[in-house]
Amino acid sequence: MSNAFVRHIVHALASTAASATVCAAAFTALSLASWPAAAQNTADTFTVGVALPLTGSTAWGGRSARVAAEMAAQEVNAQGLAGNHKLKLVFADGACEPRTAYSAAQRLVTVEHVQAIIGEWCSSASIAIAQVAADAKVPMIVQISSANGIAKNGGPYIFQSVMQNSDINAREAALLLKTFKFKTAAVLVENDDFGLSFSKNMVEILQRAGIKIVLQAAQDREDANWYATLTRVQAAKPDVVIVSIAAGQAANFVKQYAEGNIQIPVFSDYPPPPYIFEKQVGLQAGKIGLVRGTFFLQHPKETEAQKDFIAKFEPALEKAINAKQSTTHWDIVTYDAVMLVADALKRGGTKPDDFLKALAATHHQGVLGMYEFDSDREIKPQGLGFMFIKDLPDGSLQVLE
Repeated sequence: MSNAFVRHIVHALASTAASATVCAAAFTALSLASWPAAAQNTADTFTVGVALPLTGSTAWGGRSARVAAEMAAQEVNAQGLAGNHKLKLVFADGACEPRTAYSAAQRLVTVEHVQAIIGEWCSSASIAIAQVAADAKVPMIVQISSANGIAKNGGPYIFQSVMQNSDINAREAALLLKTFKFKTAAVLVENDDFGLSFSKNMVEILQRAGIKIVLQAAQDREDANWYATLTRVQAAKPDVVIVSIAAGQAANFVKQYAEGNIQIPVFSDYPPPPYIFEKQVGLQAGKIGLVRGTFFLQHPKETEAQKDFIAKFEPALEKAINAKQSTTHWDIVTYDAVMLVADALKRGGTKPDDFLKALAATHHQGVLGMYEFDSDREIKPQGLGFMFIKDLPDGSLQVLE
């Protein structure tokens, strides 16, 4: 992959992470004193760099994902899940920002001498890290970033263990058509690569199903005033409004939608994060009956593996951050990514070529679902579930079957 091509992708996706690039004061490393110390550097130790946003507006997610990664490594080492090898995790702050993530990845490779990398969060940051990993020939698992083609374009050392946007959009459209009865729709997105690709994918799928798109609109992220767009929505009179808006702007959108007393049902792409979002605008989201997609929410039909994960993870998280926070799929996929590394180590060993072959041949039942990679090193979407959740008037969430 050429540097010019990578720079093009990073530039195109940078706006997706724009709201997460303002870094706060340096985040103090989480202390997990009750867990065993990290493995020492020996011939049997496999060092994994984990890049997460530990500062900035998405640090809430990076902090909890770090706890999940630490928990996974502790289990791997205690239970021998990597065969004769021990995992040593080295964390780096990518801040959900390409330049910061690139520098962090360089340090992981040149100073920490990591043998694999997991990360980041925002797609632009993950692509920047992928350039470093590919140049250094260090295997990398992109466990959260869902932009299309990160693994395919990144080269043979890059794997993507999360569904890509095109697969997510197709799953959302299928669930929409199955769950709701509508003949017309309006599609509203942010005017960036992520939003425009969502609009393109969703419109094409719905039109093939005979749905008439009565309004398409894209608005710059910096424009927090949605009233003019919502006036156009009311004039178009769609049966449903479908949106893809990043977490920060989504709160503004929901507040203004509720203030306008608009009665048209609203569906949102899988951001914003469950629970975090409800603290911002739960009652307003409940007033409009907001429905959105997600990979995971704690509910009665979760699997035994998910119940076990929550039972272990949430007490550890509360101890680490001194606050209660519910499990999200970002925590689970980071835990699962560490387990994917361990599984490949057990089957293939530490030699780069053998480890890569084992990783490519992954058939692993994780907490979120079944992980298998296709020929482009992208996860096969049929192994992972997806659900719709609805905000209720009391601010709680309901899983729609």
